[in-house]
Order: sequence, then structure tokens, then C-alpha cells
Amino acid sequence: MQKTLIFLLLWCLSSHSLANRVPDFSLIDQNGRFHQLSRSTDKQAVVILLFDPSDPFGRAAVQEMDRLRERFRDEPVGFQVLVADLAQTRSSLNDLARAMNVQQLPFLLDESQLVTQALGLSRSGEVLVVDPGRLDVIYQGAVGLFNGNPTQQSLAATLPGMSSYLHYILHSVTRGEPFIQAAYALNGPVVNLPALDSVRQEGVSYEQDVAPILKARCAGCHQDGGVAPWSMDGHLMIQGWSTMIKETLLTRRMPPGQVDYNDAAAFEDVNHISDREMQVLMQWINDGAKKSPAEEDPLIEWSVPESGWALGEPDVVVELPEQQIPATGVLDYAFVPVELNLEEDKWVSAFEFDVDNKVALHHVIIYTQDERQQRQNASRGGSRTNFGGYAPGREHIELGSDAGILLSEDMRLMIQLHYTTVGREVTDRTRLGLYFRETPPGQELVRTAIMNGDFEIPPGVREFPVEASVVISEDSYLHSFAPHMHYRGKRVAFTARYPDGREESLLSIPNFQHNWQMVYRLKEPVFLPAGTEIIAKGAFDNSSFNPLNPDPEKSVSWGEQVWDEMFLTWLRLSEAN
Repeated sequence: MQKTLIFLLLWCLSSHSLANRVPDFSLIDQNGRFHQLSRSTDKQAVVILLFDPSDPFGRAAVQEMDRLRERFRDEPVGFQVLVADLAQTRSSLNDLARAMNVQQLPFLLDESQLVTQALGLSRSGEVLVVDPGRLDVIYQGAVGLFNGNPTQQSLAATLPGMSSYLHYILHSVTRGEPFIQAAYALNGPVVNLPALDSVRQEGVSYEQDVAPILKARCAGCHQDGGVAPWSMDGHLMIQGWSTMIKETLLTRRMPPGQVDYNDAAAFEDVNHISDREMQVLMQWINDGAKKSPAEEDPLIEWSVPESGWALGEPDVVVELPEQQIPATGVLDYAFVPVELNLEEDKWVSAFEFDVDNKVALHHVIIYTQDERQQRQNASRGGSRTNFGGYAPGREHIELGSDAGILLSEDMRLMIQLHYTTVGREVTDRTRLGLYFRETPPGQELVRTAIMNGDFEIPPGVREFPVEASVVISEDSYLHSFAPHMHYRGKRVAFTARYPDGREESLLSIPNFQHNWQMVYRLKEPVFLPAGTEIIAKGAFDNSSFNPLNPDPEKSVSWGEQVWDEMFLTWLRLSEAN
């Protein structure tokens, strides 16, 4: 026993002796839920296990992880299983978790393999124990299942029922006690990263590979006068921001599409970047973000259209009256009638907002009113039909190659403007650009809404579920979604439940971001037979761990102001002929 104790003292006693840090990252689990390491700051430790499903040692490690998850269920410890096997899908991982009876563990599928590389994990069954607040590595190594050798028996004696070295570490960390940094052999196979190896072997050129990706995915916003805070106007600028680019890719913060990347292929114009494109960018950054001195810089040669309109010069520009926004106070919605004075009926193919003051303007909703609607309820501005709108990240809307919205010649617009005060007096003079079709479309678009206004989110709740649905009364085609929540919006997903009982997932936004409220337009409209129910399931985060939350101690219900909440989605439909 004395020899064993002397041996133990030769090890390094530590509570955080490793100096390594890990980058922040985000991935989606087998159930479609979003996980970001830095959002787990309510935990003292997050355990990340690299797992190859074909590895028996790895399976034993997963089983131990699940036992420890149950053992530490009342402690501030999180558990994640990381899978970089390109043969796996979320569905297969869901089946695997069910077969292993470990459904409570999140299995994070690293389809780009970039997270596995960035974390420095190499073998199945290898774990990282990370302090998510500081991103410090507490421990990296094997789970270390105890098999009865003297050293392990000495450790196990400190806690009845101790099952592994990982168990011992978590016991020490949650109690603020120093622990012994021991090296246990990693018995699992090396986890190969063939996608990254392929990019590395092919080589990456700034001129031929990197610049085209930046043009297609980034520079539309990262330009002079764009919505992004800096301009991608040349190699030196990209090189200087390369560390930030790497962080935004690993966390999926940019591009700000929000849409589940498994759904991206079904939609037009989503802000999405492919795994291959991310691998190319990351390899170039890891290699030093260099440029060939002999080549011209494609980003200097390239310029965005000089027109201030992303869709080109509109057919009609509607100038909205200038609005004066005071420095403080809570502002009611403003309703502004705007005459169009059309000489004939027009079919709208797209519209775009040129927002003058993006800091103060919370949203715009456009309504149409024909002569009959203007007379109805005239004292309150008349009845109206929803046409479309602006929210952050939703500056322009294209309706589709064979779809449009009819503006009859007797119509005017009723514009709803909502501003928030910003601590100083400001003005706003936003413009609306309308783009017309030359011929009538095959599909006339109308809008309907899914909404739930009957909720109250308690203070401090991190996951408050909410649900809403709408039944489609006639055979229709579904063209697009425009979800809307405020600061506490966390996620939302949409499912079609058809009259025969069959269900189909349509769209998932696992990481809703208030500052980027997109319109998701389907490449191929989905047929909805009469009686189809569209179900929206989402959640709010009213905790202090939500970085946008203005007051986690406040109960929140439906309201028009941005510090209230909404659970609302506009759908664009057309009647099935």
C-alpha cells in the first residue's frame, strides 16, 4: 500500500494543470438539436467523447458515459458523443443510440470532420473534459475503465462504486478537489479524417479555391456599404481576419443562414456553406492564409454591382415618408398609407427594402388595400391584406420563376413600421423596391400564418417549448416560410401531417437568431392536399445563458415590442390548379 501511495504522489496533482485550450464549436445532434460549447457555461465541465461506432472499446466508453450522465444528473456536468464517421447519418446515430439504450446522450455528427481536427482528438474512446466558460482542457485521454489493478483500486477506494478514471476526474472537478493527471492507454482505433486528407493532398490556392468561395458566400454582405462590419476587399484583409473566419466557421455563426444544413439543398438563396467549402477555407487558414505573389488578387479585381439594390434597379421605387425616432421611450406601431397610382394591374416577382436606419428599424410589414378595403373600417386605416415584410436579414424577397403577387391598379399600400429607441434621436427614410413580371405567373401567391400567442415564459427557463399549427383547407402548394421570434427565440421546426396520417419534415431552424430572420423559399413547392396540418414546434430561452436576453428575471408573453415575444410564421401558398 505504501509503495502504491508513493507511486501516486509521483503523478502530478492538479485541478486544471493542462495549459491547452480548445476552440468553441457547434454541431447538431441525432435529434436535430443545436449544441454550442460556449453556451454550456452553466456547466463546470463538458465531456466530449470521440466515437467510432465499429469500435468495441468505443462502445464500452459510450456506455460508461451514459452511466456517468445518470450518476452526475444533478451536477453541472454535460456529456457529448462526437462522431466523425462519414458513413453515419443522424438517422443511423438515432438508431444506434436506441439500440445501445443511451438515447439521453447527444451524438454530434461532425460531417465536415473539422471539429474533430480542431479539438485534437484522434482515437475512438478518447475524451476531452473541458471547462466551457474558459474553454480550458481539464483532461484529455482515455475513459480509463477500471479493471482492478492496484493503482485503480487505490483510486476506487476514494469513492465507493467508482467505475473509471473519468468518473474519478468528474468527482474531483465537481467538488473543487485536485486530481491526479494519469495517462491511460488509448485502445481504440485511430479515427481517420479522409475528407480533410483529400483537401490537404490536393492543395489549396487562394486565387483558385478560396476567393471564389468568399465571393459566393461572404462578400455580398462583406463589402463597402454592406451589412457586415468589414469589407472583403483583398487578400490582406482576409488574412488579417482569418482567425475570426475560422471561429465563425467552427461555430456556424457565419454565414448566418440558421437553416439546418441537412435541409439547405431544398431551399433557394439560403446563407449556407458546404462542408467542402469549409474544409478548403480552414486548410488555407491553417497553412498560413497565404497568397501567391505572382497572381492577381481576385477580390480586388471583383466588385459588387454598383446599384444599391441587391436585385438590380427596381421597376418602381416607393419612397416611405421620413420617420422621426425619439431617443427614449416605447414606440407604438406607425401605419403609413402610400399611394401607388398604378395605371394597370401588375404582377410582383420580387421586392426589396433599402433600409436607412437598421439600428432603429425593428420591422416593416406591407399590406395592400383595394378600394373596398379602404372603405371598410376606414377610421382605423381600412382592412388590409398582408403582402410581405422586412426583418433583420430579410432585405429582399424573390417569389419564384412562375409565381407572383397581384397588385391591382386600384390598390394602395399600408405600411406598418416598428421602431425601437436607441438612446439618441434618429431619422429613418426607408425605400421599397418593386420588381414586376412581364406576363402573369402560373401560381398566384397568398399568405397564411401559423401562430401561438397564448404562452407565458417563466423567468430563467432555458428550454420553454411552444407549438402552433394551421390546417390547409384547399389543395395547395407551399412555397416558403418566414418565421418570426424575438430575443428569446431558440429554435423552430416545421412538419406536414397529411390527411392519410403520414408526416414529413419540411424545415428545421435549430439555432434561431433574432438578428437574421430569413425567408426560406423552396426550390420545388410542396403539394399539400386539403386537410394537411402544418405544425410548428419551437422553444424559447429565457435564461441568463441566452446572450440576447434583456431580462432573464422577467416572465415573458406575446407582445409587439422586441423585449416581448412572438411565435409566428408566415407561409406563402398557391392554389393547386
